[in-house]
Amino acid sequence: MNLANQPEMMALAVAIPGTVLWTYLAGGVVLALGLAAMFVRGDWQKARGFDKLILFGPLFYAAPLAAFGTEHFTLTRDIASIVPSWMPWHVFWAYFVGACFIAAGLSLVTGVEARLSASLLALTFFLFVALMDAPAWAQNPRDRFAAALALRELSFSGGALALAAYLTTRATDRIADRPVGQPRENGAGPATIGTTIARYFIAVPVLFYSVEQFLHGNYVAGIPLDRPTPTWIYGHALWTYVAAAAYAICGILLFFGKKTRAAAIWLGVTALFVELVVYVPIGIVYRASLGNGINYTADTLMYCGAILLLAGAMPREALDAVTVGESARG
Repeated sequence: MNLANQPEMMALAVAIPGTVLWTYLAGGVVLALGLAAMFVRGDWQKARGFDKLILFGPLFYAAPLAAFGTEHFTLTRDIASIVPSWMPWHVFWAYFVGACFIAAGLSLVTGVEARLSASLLALTFFLFVALMDAPAWAQNPRDRFAAALALRELSFSGGALALAAYLTTRATDRIADRPVGQPRENGAGPATIGTTIARYFIAVPVLFYSVEQFLHGNYVAGIPLDRPTPTWIYGHALWTYVAAAAYAICGILLFFGKKTRAAAIWLGVTALFVELVVYVPIGIVYRASLGNGINYTADTLMYCGAILLLAGAMPREALDAVTVGESARG
């Protein structure tokens, strides 16, 4: 097969319009600031093993968030059209939410008022589900893509909620002069109501996505949206089935609260792998398109970020927690 003759490859020669460039710029700036902050604070130097991957959770979540926020200013009319009809000032809400997304992205990667930003993001995405996505799904319960979209927003809410709960727990530990990650006397560890809810907000969509990917292997992996995997992607349907299997195992562990940190980490690894082998090539080929290129790539990256935020909020295993406590005291 001559890839040069494929219509998808012709997109490489298309000039990138300004609306797309602004999206790249916003996401790129936030990602760069997050990387700089990670090294300036010494987070990367201190982290060990998979904790280094968890550090990218806020960055992977925040950079796409800022990119999507920019679209509220470049595609205002389209964004305003999906605001519920009973709400006034549709254009205002499009601008307001876009500005909030950009500000929240900056907040998460710099750590400035990150707990407040994460809390508001969790609420915002939950409202998206309650006010827009769930009603749209209810109109046609058999629409699996509407279900996937609603559960995607629920996952985004869960990731932000996990971060907010973790930052709250960390602040409490510092006030009590207790090393972060050290088990409490009551055995509860760092788990809170917020992290438990966040775990279900991630686990339920993952299990649904696993079933959908097993049933429809010719569609894209990660978040099973309405797009067949391009035939020029190396491995094609293989990656959808690989993701489905990993989602099933990790989703079950998360749902039942077993090995939650390890399950969330491997789930994040799976989502990142899918991002690199499926969505980055799609993003490159369709680099001049929001709807066919960058939005798919950013969407899956943000989903990966939400999962890693959950991983960072999950309690460590007993031996791991004791090691953290000894390191903090030493």
